[in-house]
Amino acid sequence: MNRIVRSVVMFGFLALSFSTGYAQREQASIRYELFGPRTIPAATPNLFNGANIGGSLLTVAGGFQAQLDRDGTMILSNQLVYRNAFATFPIAKNPTTNDFTYGTISGHAIYYEGIYLQTLSDKFQLALALRAGLFSDLNNINLSHFRAEPLFFLDYFLDEKLTLGLGFVYNTSNFGRLISVPLLHIYWIPSSEILVDGLLPTRLDVWYYPSKQWDLGLSIVLNGSQFQLGQAPNISGIDRTGRSVADINQMFFANATIGPNIRYNVFEKTYVSVEGGYSIVRRFGFDAGDPKGSGLVPARNPAGQGYGDTDYVASYLRGFDFGVNTWFLRLGVQIMY
Repeated sequence: MNRIVRSVVMFGFLALSFSTGYAQREQASIRYELFGPRTIPAATPNLFNGANIGGSLLTVAGGFQAQLDRDGTMILSNQLVYRNAFATFPIAKNPTTNDFTYGTISGHAIYYEGIYLQTLSDKFQLALALRAGLFSDLNNINLSHFRAEPLFFLDYFLDEKLTLGLGFVYNTSNFGRLISVPLLHIYWIPSSEILVDGLLPTRLDVWYYPSKQWDLGLSIVLNGSQFQLGQAPNISGIDRTGRSVADINQMFFANATIGPNIRYNVFEKTYVSVEGGYSIVRRFGFDAGDPKGSGLVPARNPAGQGYGDTDYVASYLRGFDFGVNTWFLRLGVQIMY
């Protein structure tokens, strides 16, 4: 595998992993993801037991690649991404009729993704990546609504069919919380019709290519984000600690899904894709960051002081984390490089 082909393959992998499991080598794409509504089984506090939650996710992306040298040892990929996470959730309950009042909230992410690939030798390739931009409800925007998520990776080409790599991502939001985690990459081509492509623990894809038009796959994807709120959600009837609901300043979600993935080549480099299945992890809720936190993202308040996980702000929708799995449907159009 020559250097240029390797770099294109690796860019495809990184764009795939950095953008939450999307199709490889995408120059432009649009996707709409819908999750079925589900009843809250055991919310904490139990004021909203029996109410429903639902959500959707829209992603639009476009970019370009630049080869920085003649022999393809240095490649820079640039992409602009817009994501809109929309959710419906209960905000109040009528104590007489037990009817629920529902609210909606929308998180917007507008960010740049840059990926630099450097071929070090015939066996090693280094990747440096950065996602940086605005993650907000677009109300009362300040510096806390901006953040950066850097990533680095080193891959080792065992042979023409198998690549293994190790990496690390700082402050990734794919888990619904800003955490830093090590990553394991595998890119394996056991035959001309099968591809295994994974970035653990966030994604694993198995693809089967029966013809030039059809790609059939099975995907396990962890997709999430965290948004800073400039306007607290209008939640009524909860005040267990003396703090007001206005203290809520973060929304988070994370969905881990499993299901078949079908992609069809309509013409030239344009594909349509349909993916569906079931969620295996589904989290959605609100939180409060410590206003004394350092950096662009306020820290979470310490537990045990009436300001952390024991506080209603952190626990208000924590019940949404338990067993509220449902079906999902993801539709998309992609233009490949």
